[in-house]
Amino acid sequence: MSLIRFSIQHPLIMNLLLVLGVASMLRPIHVVGGQRTLRRDLVFGLLPRAEQAIADARVLRVQDDAAERQYTVPELIAAIGLTKLRVAKDPHFGPDRVFSGFALEPLLNHIGLGDEPELLLVCADGYRIPFDASAIKPPLRGLLALRDTALPADGEVHWEGYRHGAEIVNFDPFYLVWAGAYERLDPDTEALPWPFQLTGIQRFDRDAYYAPARPPAGGADDLQKGFALYTAHCGKCHRMRGVGGDVGPALDREG
Repeated sequence: MSLIRFSIQHPLIMNLLLVLGVASMLRPIHVVGGQRTLRRDLVFGLLPRAEQAIADARVLRVQDDAAERQYTVPELIAAIGLTKLRVAKDPHFGPDRVFSGFALEPLLNHIGLGDEPELLLVCADGYRIPFDASAIKPPLRGLLALRDTALPADGEVHWEGYRHGAEIVNFDPFYLVWAGAYERLDPDTEALPWPFQLTGIQRFDRDAYYAPARPPAGGADDLQKGFALYTAHCGKCHRMRGVGGDVGPALDREG
């Protein structure tokens, strides 16, 4: 979910960031007023080996044209290692947070989706987010987070309690976070996704995915405009003709 998930009239612009390859640090210095300063929110740091060895039962599900594959956290740690990312302004937990998890570009490359132009992120609560994977450019950095480092590395609780309405939400299994986002983008819009309870990543064919909901070619302008609005905003949370998210009610239901 995200902070404005339920507002289907909010001007959302959802995209996927494919980040540049990083190891322990990448371009941590910038110049402000002639002075070189540390860009703390853009620094990736490799985590201690002791933390990387912690067992974890969470699973990432990956779907492409062939089949679904599952990757456990220990398998991903062995393949690409854990990384930490400082986030200047997290929309759920506030400023200056540090998360540990998997840097997005090596993760996508490892699971075989690094060259896909579009992807679909799937969350446990029914939120389904299509992304243009080629639209976002550096200096933004993405991390599929496993936990907030403010909490003990060996604990079973990975996130501070986040209240959504009357509910305290657990962000497990994964939470997608970004650094550098608010230096480029208006923080009052959801131009970058911050989905929690993320369970899977899928190859996304926009035409095929939305085909059941697409109005007939040559149909009324209002139908075409409504379909464009649905695919841009509403379909992340609401189904129509069997496609879309499951957070809110289907838009074509009767009654």
